[in-house]
Amino acid sequence: VVFSPLLFIFAAKTLSPYISAVSTLAIASCGEKNDNQLLVYTEAGFAPYEFVYKNEIVGVDIEIMKAVADKIGVELDVQDTNFDAIIGGVQTGKVNAGAAGITITAERLESVDFSQPYTQTEQYVILPADNTSVKFVEDLAGKNIGVQQGTTSDLMVEELIANGKMTGAILTPYNTPALAAAGIGTKIDAVVTDKLTAEIIINNNAGLQAFPLTNSDGSPVAEIEKYGICVAKGNDELLAIINEVL
Repeated sequence: VVFSPLLFIFAAKTLSPYISAVSTLAIASCGEKNDNQLLVYTEAGFAPYEFVYKNEIVGVDIEIMKAVADKIGVELDVQDTNFDAIIGGVQTGKVNAGAAGITITAERLESVDFSQPYTQTEQYVILPADNTSVKFVEDLAGKNIGVQQGTTSDLMVEELIANGKMTGAILTPYNTPALAAAGIGTKIDAVVTDKLTAEIIINNNAGLQAFPLTNSDGSPVAEIEKYGICVAKGNDELLAIINEVL
């Protein structure tokens, strides 16, 4: 199931200030979970799913959760946090849900429950536009590679370095893919992130290129990933409403 493509169009049309604004502006609420609101963790540096526009966190995931809050009849309170804090926050009950382009994985399912998938993605690599030496994952050996900390991109690159696919590569974590991409050519050599986010970043920066990360035989480095909204284990009532919206 894929959420309305109109939301992706909305996000793409409002991205002109994204690269410059989202890396410097952080918006967070100090609210606490209560019965009159739906409290959601996100990480507002992952366009088009969540990003800052005109001092407000917007994006596909935010629109989904607005629809969920409306269906319940409560206010939506979105809190911006580091990506790697979202699962723990949901698991321990600090917030009601996590919506941040979160890939459904077996490991994460041990800690939280997920909605049905609402979109899918694959891993892309971002490089300087004039780079012609990197075509496959093996060509990233010895390179300094930026990732968003705690994401499947982070975990995948770590594994590729460990198993010898990227021999001698250095993994450099960032809070957002946009911050990582800003370091290409000065601090790092490349960024690995999800497809749509990579495409948006290069569309806002003529000095960069992006393409699917594959093995030298052309096969994908990782399986197609599916995104879901996460809730605490056993919160079947909220999960049912989210699935109904999706």
